[in-house]
Amino acid sequence: MGDITWKRDRAGDWEEDALRSMTLEMVGRLAERGAVALELLDDILQPETLTLLRRLPEASDSLHRVLDLVQRLEESGALSALAELAELLARLRSTWTGPMAAAAAEKAGKAVEAADDLVQKGFPELAHGILTAVESAREELRGAGDSPSLFRLLRSMSDPEVREGIRFMLSFAKALSKGLKDGQS
Repeated sequence: MGDITWKRDRAGDWEEDALRSMTLEMVGRLAERGAVALELLDDILQPETLTLLRRLPEASDSLHRVLDLVQRLEESGALSALAELAELLARLRSTWTGPMAAAAAEKAGKAVEAADDLVQKGFPELAHGILTAVESAREELRGAGDSPSLFRLLRSMSDPEVREGIRFMLSFAKALSKGLKDGQS
């Protein structure tokens, strides 16, 4: 019984005993940690932080979905790829100079103009026609068997469509040669 009484009598002195047992280094660390805790508490009590904390319960379902999505992206490796892509874009952005960006924009503008010219000149229809002709020729060759004889080739020259196709190919070859020469100048 005397043991319990002693503890009760000494209960008020534990704070004094704790303070006496602390070294200056311990007091300094305790003061540093207290200051950090006060700064953190000050940050938490900022109006923006309090507003955010009040919105968390409302957004918890959305946050769960976002976290699940981020976890799936990380597991698949897509998150790393996105981070690498972002780093690459940041490097490109920091290394591109004004003249480089202007030159790229000029080239992109010329590409758009060229594409517009091709559309205006009927290139999509021409490309479709060429693809249709290639498919048709493939089908015809599948059923033809062996290579045609010289006589058969000469006989096909009497077909107006063959003559028109050969004339077009010769005209194209001439224009291509001229275009390549002009492009090298």
